[in-house]
Amino acid sequence: MDCNRLDYIKSVTDQGDDKQWAYPEYPIGAYFRLNFKRRESTTVVESHARKLPKGSLLILSQIPHDCKDNTTVEHKKIPDGCKKRYLTHVVELVNEASEDEPQWGEEVWGIFRWVKVHWITDFSNCRKIPVELDVIKVKWSRRNTYAISLESKTLKAHWNDVHDLREHLKKELNLCCPKVQ
Repeated sequence: MDCNRLDYIKSVTDQGDDKQWAYPEYPIGAYFRLNFKRRESTTVVESHARKLPKGSLLILSQIPHDCKDNTTVEHKKIPDGCKKRYLTHVVELVNEASEDEPQWGEEVWGIFRWVKVHWITDFSNCRKIPVELDVIKVKWSRRNTYAISLESKTLKAHWNDVHDLREHLKKELNLCCPKVQ
């Protein structure tokens, strides 16, 4: 994995019963459809999904609804006041948008880009899943379904240089990549 291509962070949610993590079933090397939720202004979401360049790496961030307690092996609902955002995946966009677009549907989650998993957290132990704010050190604007550039104003205000942020993410997530340039 080339961490110099680590370009975006994207908020994701489980599409099902709101009780699970999004995309936990895909191991390193697996491919899946990274969804973008349709809103009233479908063309804006479609345009955004089209603009993300093939080869870019995205960090996926999410808030769980429940979590497995490793002591009791019981699933417990996380109280709203205790919910945090977690970094759960690093994925690569594997196609040009023009290759994915013919497969798009009209349903709410019909807009997607095919991605390949390069890193995934250990979902079996919530205490070891990286907390977004602890790692990135900044509360960033989530803008619903959009992927936000690591060079956004909010992140640059804290990190100044995207290379420093990439190197920090590489260390914190224990990513296997050569030195960031």
